[in-house]
Amino acid sequence: MNMLRNAGLIVSLVLVISACSSNTVLTEATMHQQYPAVAELKSQLAEAEAEEVNLLSPKNFKRASESYAEAVEWASSDNPKGEDFAREGLSQLSAAQTNALQSRDILEYVLEARGKAISAQANTRQYSQFKEAEEDLLELTSMIESGKIVEAKSGRTELTEAYKQLELLALKGDTVEDAKQALANAKENDIDDLAPKTLKLAEEEYKLALDVLDADRTDLQKAETHANKSLWYTERANHIAETLQHFDSSDYSEEDKVLWYQQQISMLASPIDNDVAYNQPNKDVIKGLNAEIQSILDANAALLGELEASSAGKRQLEREKEEALMLSMLEQRENEASASKFAFVQSLFEQNEAEVYRQTNDVLIRAHGFYFPSGKSEIESTNFALLNKITEAIKTFPDAKVVVSGHTDNVGSDDLNMSLSESRAEKVAKFLNQVGNIPMDRIQFKGYGKQKPVSSNETEEGRAANRRVEILIINDKLQRTS
Repeated sequence: MNMLRNAGLIVSLVLVISACSSNTVLTEATMHQQYPAVAELKSQLAEAEAEEVNLLSPKNFKRASESYAEAVEWASSDNPKGEDFAREGLSQLSAAQTNALQSRDILEYVLEARGKAISAQANTRQYSQFKEAEEDLLELTSMIESGKIVEAKSGRTELTEAYKQLELLALKGDTVEDAKQALANAKENDIDDLAPKTLKLAEEEYKLALDVLDADRTDLQKAETHANKSLWYTERANHIAETLQHFDSSDYSEEDKVLWYQQQISMLASPIDNDVAYNQPNKDVIKGLNAEIQSILDANAALLGELEASSAGKRQLEREKEEALMLSMLEQRENEASASKFAFVQSLFEQNEAEVYRQTNDVLIRAHGFYFPSGKSEIESTNFALLNKITEAIKTFPDAKVVVSGHTDNVGSDDLNMSLSESRAEKVAKFLNQVGNIPMDRIQFKGYGKQKPVSSNETEEGRAANRRVEILIINDKLQRTS
């Protein structure tokens, strides 16, 4: 009996040792060496997160992250399944990056407003509100992932405005907030009862600071100037109140108040006059002291004038400042003219005809409204109205170069799509030259086939968006108005 029991224990021990020896746990370095797809997935996930792919394509990014967790679990136990999960994760991450490109295109203005809000530190200063906006953004990017493009587009305007408001709140900054708090404290201490006129000036300056930011959220310096003035008036009101309270608490007579006032003048005038003529009327006392101070200022101004007259470098610096200011004004006018022209071009096209984008000084017209017979490049008469609008847009920039590019979806062979896209681009270029009277030396054309999709080719809507002609109006320099 004992022999059977001992044999059973030996068998159990052998099984335990065998089981333990099969549960191998690899170090991360060894795991990455034996299973390179796991290492690659980890690296690409980090890069994608840095590029905010997790925000722009949340569902696919989450799937890729879950696949990575599975891959690590299997690969760390030296199981080849880890490599399979890693490859699956890489495929999911590739889909996420493709969706992220589409989200960036559709939500271009939303993301631009978000970037400005982050630059203004709204993500920390208005944390809870910014978090709500981020949740709304995730909802839109999830819609785009699911192919609900129209629904996602309908939410762009509201979210863009939300980020702009967050930027504005953040830009109001500490000085404006300090002015607001100082006013609140003054009213709480009933300063408006003792110095109402001065405190009213403080309130007016605070309101001007808010108005400046509402009109131009980038004019921080001007807003801060008004906020500082508001603080100055509030502090002045506080000191006026302190003085009046001092008079009351010390039981000053009316004569005591005048003597106190004259003592303050004596302290102020002591560097230039130790014997102030208080036996004269008050207006003559002030007038005499003012004349003495003005005499000193005039002498200093004369000395400063002599120094400036001997400094040719100083005069040259002033001229350079004036020239820089003039150049700045000219550049501002040129920017305003360029913005006006872009707005005009944008107004030419209906939503179903084309999308217009500004790229610094260049203008991209992404035309989806062309109709070409299947597999052909001949321009139908139904396209003339759209082509006339494109011609008018180009003529808005008389010195610009024009690049016409043709694009297709992924249906058909690569060679056929490349040839077809180039032929269509060429026909549009010739129309602009022959009908629109735009010189051919200003026009280039090129076909890209299916190489540059702007949407997923997995849906009919996406393929329709990819079948397009793009006209890039290139301004080497800002177009000046006559």
